[in-house]
Amino acid sequence: MARARVKLARILNESKRQATLKKRKEALIKKLQTICMECRAESCMMICDGPNDLGTNDSMVWPSRQEAATMISRFLSLPEHQRSKKMITHEKFLESILVRENNKLQALKRKNDQMEMEDILHKLLIESASVKLESEKLTQTYFYIEDLIQKIESKESSSQNVGFP
Repeated sequence: MARARVKLARILNESKRQATLKKRKEALIKKLQTICMECRAESCMMICDGPNDLGTNDSMVWPSRQEAATMISRFLSLPEHQRSKKMITHEKFLESILVRENNKLQALKRKNDQMEMEDILHKLLIESASVKLESEKLTQTYFYIEDLIQKIESKESSSQNVGFP
């Protein structure tokens, strides 16, 4: 059964908020442990809860502060190009999505143009006298027909080169 969508709002009840934070921390730690074990990757996690009643910041570090400090210092000691080799910023991530969506859009536009040209050719075949085309559409149709002819000719020449019996 699917879980209900979590409402993203501040939990007003302090004890419920702390309990939810504790559960979410435990879930994050469990997921990170699983990733580390399955991928054989080193990782650490720091969670800062914010200021507490005493005025100090509550923070949690996994696996431990010493191991996290060692990992971070090892990471910072690497040359810049190695550090950023597999790193992706939010901006790069969004740019990659934008490029992928633009490619999909271009493919859909090409498919739409092809379907439109096929529709025009079909109308010309059935009722050639009553079809009126703008000069731009007429030019597009001409180049589409030329492209189809070239494809047919290239297929014919390649089939003749194969040498069917």
